[in-house]
Amino acid sequence: MQFILFAAICEEKWKVYKGNKENQKQDHHIKQEHIKQERQREHIKQGRRQERQREHIKQEHRQEHRQERRQERRRERQRSFVALPASPSGVTRRCTFELKKVNLDIDGFTRTVWSVNGQYPGPIIRANIGDTFEINVINHLGDFSGVHWHGLEQRGTNWYDGASGITQCPIKDGKNLTYSFKLTQSGTFWYHSHYLAQYVDGLKGPIVIHDPNDPNKGLYDLEYVMEISDWYRTPTTDPGMVQLFMSDGYTGGDPVPDSGEISGVGQYNCTIPDCTPKKFATYKVTKGKRYRFRIINTSAMLHFIVMIDNHPLQVIEVEGTAIKPYTTNYIPVNIAQRYSVIVNANQPVGNYFIRAIISDCSLGGGPGTINGDSPIYDNLGITGILRYEGASGSVPTTKPFTLSGPPDCLDISSANLKPLKLDKQVPTDKNVQRVTLTIGINVRPRLQATINNSSFEVDFNHPSNERVQDGTPFVTSDNAYTINKSNAPVEIVLVNTERRTHPFHLHGHSFWVVAQGGVGSFNQSISSLKYNFDNPPFRDTLTIDALSMTAIRFYADNPGVWLIHCHIEWHVEMGMVAQLIEVPDEFKKLTIPDGVKQLCK
Repeated sequence: MQFILFAAICEEKWKVYKGNKENQKQDHHIKQEHIKQERQREHIKQGRRQERQREHIKQEHRQEHRQERRQERRRERQRSFVALPASPSGVTRRCTFELKKVNLDIDGFTRTVWSVNGQYPGPIIRANIGDTFEINVINHLGDFSGVHWHGLEQRGTNWYDGASGITQCPIKDGKNLTYSFKLTQSGTFWYHSHYLAQYVDGLKGPIVIHDPNDPNKGLYDLEYVMEISDWYRTPTTDPGMVQLFMSDGYTGGDPVPDSGEISGVGQYNCTIPDCTPKKFATYKVTKGKRYRFRIINTSAMLHFIVMIDNHPLQVIEVEGTAIKPYTTNYIPVNIAQRYSVIVNANQPVGNYFIRAIISDCSLGGGPGTINGDSPIYDNLGITGILRYEGASGSVPTTKPFTLSGPPDCLDISSANLKPLKLDKQVPTDKNVQRVTLTIGINVRPRLQATINNSSFEVDFNHPSNERVQDGTPFVTSDNAYTINKSNAPVEIVLVNTERRTHPFHLHGHSFWVVAQGGVGSFNQSISSLKYNFDNPPFRDTLTIDALSMTAIRFYADNPGVWLIHCHIEWHVEMGMVAQLIEVPDEFKKLTIPDGVKQLCK
C-alpha cells in the first residue's frame, strides 16, 4: 500500500515536473518569439528611421538645389539687361535693402555672408540719369552698418554718402535709414558697406545709371554686369582676421584671400575635404549680337587682368565717363574700378573662357601672413564662360590671349582713356588750391598706414560733417584738409613712398588725372611733374604707382566732407585715409536731415 502511495506521489511529481518543463519550454518559446518580434519591430523602426533620414537628406539636397537655382536665376536676372522707361523730369525709384547675415556657398564652401536681401552679390539697382533714388536700408546684421554709393557724387546730399563716422553715424542694429539723392551722372557704379571691413564679407552690389543720350549706345545691342572679386572663407570679424591683423607685433602681409569669383560664382581647390565644386558664371550670347559688359572689381586686395578668349574688348567707359572707343585683348582692373567693354559675338558658335587673372603683384604674402598658405597661389585664373546660343554645355577648351608682360598692377594707359565729352573743362590754372598727401606704412608697434605721417582714426559717434556744422575742431589723427574757396580748382598730389601700388578713390567727385611720374625711383619734387591738360582721363578711382607721384584736379563745387583713401580694404583698416573739408562756410548753410542726425542718438 505504501509502495502504491509512493508511486502515485512520484507519478504526480513527475507530472508536475514534466508540466513545469513544458511550461518552461513554452515560456522560452514565447520569450524567444517576443524577442524575435521586438527585433523585427526594431528593424522596421530602424528602417523607417533610415528612410526618414534618407528623405531628410533628399529634402536638404532638394532645398540646396532649389536655393542654388534661385541664386542662379537671381544672378541671371542681374546679369541681363533691364530697360527702364525714360522721363524728361526724372522719376523716383524706390527700393528696400535688408542687411542680414545668411549662409551661402560662393566658391564651394558655405559660410556666413553679410548680404543685401539675402543675396551675394547684392541686387543690381538701375535708374536713368536725372532720376532720384530712395533706398530704405534696414539693418538686421546684429552690428552697426551703413551703405556708400561708390562713384555717385551726392551733390547737395553729402549726408547720404554713407561713409560711417564721416557723413553719418552708422545705422544701429534694428534701425533704418532712407538714403535719398538725385542722380546727376550715368555709367557703372557700385554700393558697399563703409563700416569696418563689412564689404569684404559680402555687403556690396552693382549700380547702373542709364543715359538715353549715351554717345556709345549705338555700339551694342544688349548688356551684362560682371562683378569680379576676391573671396575669403573666414569672416573679417573672426579673431584671426582684422583683430589679429591690427594687433601689436603682427608683421605679416595683408590677409590673403582663399579664392576669387565672377558675379558670385567662384572656384576653390576642391581636392580637399568639405568642398563642393561650383559651376561657372555663364553669360549667354547670340551670334551676330554685340554686348556691353560692365566690369566692376569689388575686391578687398586683388588686381585683375580681364579677357575673353578669342574676343577682343572695345573699351567705351571708365567709371561713369564715356571715352573714345579703343580696342584691346585685355584690360587691367584694380580695386573699385569699373570699365564698360563691347564684346562682338562674331566667333564660331561654342564656349569661350572668360578670365579674371589675378595679378600676383597684388597678393603680397610673406612670413607670418594671415592665410599665407592660401591655395589661391595655385589658382591665379578665375574663370567664367561666354556661351553662344546653340553651344553645348561643355567646359571650354579655348586658350587665353598672350600678355605683353607680367601683370604690373597698373591702370590702362591714360592715352587710351580720352573722354568723349564733358560738361566742364579740365582746370589748367597755375595757381590752384593744392593739397599734398604722402602715403606710407609703418610696422612698429603694429601695422599702420599713414598719410603725411598720420594714421587716420575714425569717430563713429560724431561724424565729421556734423563737426563742421557745430564747430568741433579737428585733430591730427582726423587727417582733415580744408578747401575754402568755392568753385575754384583743386589739385591733390599723391606721393607714394611705398614699393607697391595703391588704388585711391575720392568721394564726392570725379577728377582729371593731370600728371603722373617718378615711376621706379623717388627723387623728384612736385615741380618736376609733367602735366597733361590735353583731354586727360576723368574718373574717381586711380592706381598710384610704386615710388611715384600723381596729380589730380577737380573743382570745389560740392560742399561737404569727402574721404580720399586707398581702396585696399586692409589699408583702410590701417588708416590710409584723409578727409577733404570742402568749402565749410557753404556747407554750414545746408541742413542735415533729422533722420540722419537721429542715428547718433
